[in-house]
Amino acid sequence: MKAREWLQRSREAEDPIDGFSNAWRAFNHLYFPVNGKNERDKIRRYLKDSVDEAMAEHLLEEHEGELDYLTAEPVIDMRGNGRDTARNIEEFQDGRAPVGKLQEIFMIIYQVRCNLEHGQKSPSRRRDVELCRSACPLVERIVEENA
Repeated sequence: MKAREWLQRSREAEDPIDGFSNAWRAFNHLYFPVNGKNERDKIRRYLKDSVDEAMAEHLLEEHEGELDYLTAEPVIDMRGNGRDTARNIEEFQDGRAPVGKLQEIFMIIYQVRCNLEHGQKSPSRRRDVELCRSACPLVERIVEENA
């Protein structure tokens, strides 16, 4: 029930950042119980176990515009460690199977989430808002299919 409640709040949000944050809370509720060495591993395992290739392919086709935005340029890890999502973008574009592509997109989305939750995204920066706007529908669809 919690995932569906957060999903509903996401869909009702007028602000893209609030919508994304609520969608992520719904998704977090789903993947949190998965065994994994860290959060990224849990997300990858959750997607591998809960999304089949046909659904992943459909989701990737359905959200092509959002994917284009999320992969247009790397999202920087704002902790100042020099990391970004360039490798995830390369893996996404290298013709992996649909679930693998979805996992790479969710690693990009996870970086957006981390930057947001640690106060490194700004509601007045267009790119930050657009990253949240592009990420939200993908997260919502995974929750919708699995909650």
